[in-house]
Amino acid sequence: MNAIKINVNRQIDGYTFSIAPSIRDFIKRLFPNAHPANNIFVGYDMKSNFDDYIGKLENHIYPALLGVENNNDLKSIDEIIFIDTLTGNILHKLTPSDEKV
Repeated sequence: MNAIKINVNRQIDGYTFSIAPSIRDFIKRLFPNAHPANNIFVGYDMKSNFDDYIGKLENHIYPALLGVENNNDLKSIDEIIFIDTLTGNILHKLTPSDEKV
């Protein structure tokens, strides 16, 4: 199973989404042209506006964080799991093969 865990760290002014070095290495092996980011920061106001007007932010964070240019490639990943870094709780789950990418 190809499951990707994205860590979500709540801060005073927003959220930081990050992936572990092992996930970055896995992505680079799976998609040689990928350029995964260490982390992405999103302010609370941006997330709120995004959720209200565009849709779930998570649907846009994971392709940017994983650095995969062809979103159809992401369909080979079974599951994307967003985990609260502090509590270890699962905040959100996505199945890219079911998403409109």
